[in-house]
Amino acid sequence: MEKQQITRWFLGANSGNGFSSLYEGFCRGDGDFLRVIKGGPGCGKSTFMRRIGEAAEARGLEVEYILCSGDPDSLDGVYIPALRLGYADGTAPHIMDPECFGASGDYLNLGAYCNTAALRDRALELELLTLSYRKRYARAYSLLRAAANASPAVSGAYIAEADRAAAAKRAASMAGRELPRAKKNTPRGHVTRRFLGGATCQGRVFLTGTLPQLCERIYRLENTLGLGSVFIDAMADEALMRGFDVTLCPNWLDPSLNEALAIPELGLGFVADCGDNATLPDTCRCLHLDSLPDAASSRSARKKFRAEARLAKELTDLAINSLGQAKQLHDQLESVCLSYVNFTELSEAAGRELARLRLG
Repeated sequence: MEKQQITRWFLGANSGNGFSSLYEGFCRGDGDFLRVIKGGPGCGKSTFMRRIGEAAEARGLEVEYILCSGDPDSLDGVYIPALRLGYADGTAPHIMDPECFGASGDYLNLGAYCNTAALRDRALELELLTLSYRKRYARAYSLLRAAANASPAVSGAYIAEADRAAAAKRAASMAGRELPRAKKNTPRGHVTRRFLGGATCQGRVFLTGTLPQLCERIYRLENTLGLGSVFIDAMADEALMRGFDVTLCPNWLDPSLNEALAIPELGLGFVADCGDNATLPDTCRCLHLDSLPDAASSRSARKKFRAEARLAKELTDLAINSLGQAKQLHDQLESVCLSYVNFTELSEAAGRELARLRLG
């Protein structure tokens, strides 16, 4: 009996580039149908989606949960592969619309269960809270931009082109051992992109349980100097050329770099050790990439490197503190709106959706 796969990802990240989004690739496959949920803070979007996901789990279906990049305890999406059906929070900062209304998606307006006419009496309070909330996020993004510039693993300042070539060569060698050869005329594989980690109000989060759901064998890549993404890109290209679908996970601080790769068909995964994924299974094998470069081998270079890494961490910590303040303000916004939401009608709406899906 196959194991029921319950995976958790992020589709957004608080990064050095501001808010980075992968939502455009969610529930967009042939035959998929996306229900875009609208509604303000406290209108029950996350609770609604969690109820759908848990009901699908109870029926033995695989479920993909999308966590909120600001608060991992909240959901921003859920996808049920067997039903080719997804739900997503379509409000800022990840505003979404169906690609073709009625054919590949539609809307669910949970704001309809909020008495917005009465809520307008507290307009000034809501506006001030929203302004303060946005200021905290702006500060967090400014700090994360500085952290990305300072981070030696992101900047790659201590690796040369020869080092990159050596990492790519090692990936090609491993591909020869781990990946079956492609059959003639095999079409190129498909790429899915998801974030596995992020800077959140709870600190640095890495979803350590997801890769083991997809991969029986996981390699941990030394990434102190930033060669992990070079290896992952080369290995992903090898897998795609041989016709395997892959999931690539960008680094949350700099999404132009990839920090993890899953090849589910082979049960094979790779993850760059970015310092926030230390709780991966002990069975992970380690690939020693830090031994390739010699740019950081001198004492003076090592001293400078460590100072830059400490600075990047301190800046990230300050950004996380600002994200925590933003979460407190968001909680206040929710508490204002909660009093005006008809939760009886909202629960009945969720019940009707479950009945429609025959999950109730």
